[in-house]
Amino acid sequence: MLCVLFLLAAFMHGYFNLINLQQMNIAFAIHNICRRRLLNLAVYRRIRRQRNRPNRRRYWQLPRPLNSWFEIHYNDPALPDDYFKQQLRVRKQTFQFILNLLAPEITRQDSRFHDCIRPEKVLAIGLFRLAHGNSYVSIGPAMNVGKSTVVEAVQDVVNALFDLRNIYIKFPRTAAETALSIQTFRDNTHSELVNVAGAIDGTHIQIIAPRENAVDYFSRYQQHDMIVQGVVDGRGKFIDAVVGFPGSAHDARVLRYSDLYVEAEAGAILQEPRIHIGGTDIRPYLVGDSAYPQAPWLIKPFPEGTRVNEEITFNKELSTARVVVERAFGILKNRWRILIKRLDSSLQFAIKTTIACIVLHNICRSEEHTSELQSRQYL
Repeated sequence: MLCVLFLLAAFMHGYFNLINLQQMNIAFAIHNICRRRLLNLAVYRRIRRQRNRPNRRRYWQLPRPLNSWFEIHYNDPALPDDYFKQQLRVRKQTFQFILNLLAPEITRQDSRFHDCIRPEKVLAIGLFRLAHGNSYVSIGPAMNVGKSTVVEAVQDVVNALFDLRNIYIKFPRTAAETALSIQTFRDNTHSELVNVAGAIDGTHIQIIAPRENAVDYFSRYQQHDMIVQGVVDGRGKFIDAVVGFPGSAHDARVLRYSDLYVEAEAGAILQEPRIHIGGTDIRPYLVGDSAYPQAPWLIKPFPEGTRVNEEITFNKELSTARVVVERAFGILKNRWRILIKRLDSSLQFAIKTTIACIVLHNICRSEEHTSELQSRQYL
C-alpha cells in the first residue's frame, strides 16, 4: 500500500511540474509576441515621422558654386573699374600693388587634401571685411568660402598691413622731409599760414567693452570706444597715428603720452627749415584745435569769443589749414567702413585693424596721387 501511495505521489508531482513548465512556456511565448508587436509599432511610428519630416541632408562640407564673383571678375578686362572699387574700395591697379606688398605674408601652401586659396583671394576677403564691416558669416557666401577661412584671411591681411605701419606712416624727421610736408600745405590748402608741417586731431572708434578697465573706455558719446590721434600732411596722408587710448581721455592727455610729444619737446623733430618774416624766426609747426596745448611746435586758435580782427583772421586761416585732418578722418571712415561700426574683436586686434586701415588709406592716397601726376603728363 505504501508503495502504491509513493508511486501515486511521484506521478502527481511530475504531472504538476509538467503543467507548470507548459504554463511558463506559454507565458514566455506571449511575452515575445507582445515585445515584437511593440517593436514593430515603434518602427512603424519612426517610419511615419521620417516620411512626414522634410528631407534634410547633412553635409560634411556645404556645397558651393565653383567660383565667387571675385574669381569671375578679377581677370575680366571688360569689368568696369568702378564696380571693382565699389566692392573692395580700391581700383585694380591699387589692388595689384597691395597684393605685391603682402604676397609673401598671405601666400599659403597647398596640402595633400586640398589646394589653398590664392593670395589675391585672401587679400580680397580681407579688404571686403575692412571695406564694408560685414560679419564673417555673411562674407563667407559672398566670397564662396567658409567662416573659418574668412577669419584666417582677415587676420592674415590685417597683421600684414600692421607690419607695414612704420613704412607708410612716417613723420618727417629731416629738414628735406619736413620741407616736403610743408609744400603739401602750400599746394593743397588755401591757408595763408606759412611753414605748416602737419595738422593734428583725434577721433573715436567704437569697440566692445574691454575685459580690463572697461569704465575708462566709456566716453562722452555714451559708448565704449578708443581714441585715434592722427597727424596728416596737406594731401591728407597720415604721417603719425596713435591708436588705443581710452575713450574717456582728453585729447591733450593723449598727446602728452604720445611719442610725438616727447620727441617734439626734446627738439628731435620740427626744427628745420625755418623762415624769417619781419625779424621773426618761424619754425615748422603743427596746427590743432583748442583742445590741444599751446607749444612752440603746436599752434592752436585764439578763443572763439575774441573780437580782435587780427585774431579772427588768424583763426580762419588756421581752420583752413586744420580742416585737412578732419577731411582725412572722414575719407578714412567712409572708405573703410569697418571703422564706422563697432569693432567686436579684442582691443589689441581692434588697434591693429585701425592701423591697417590707416596704412591702406595712405597707400590709396599715394597711388591716386601718382595716377594723377601720370595723367597730367599725357595732357
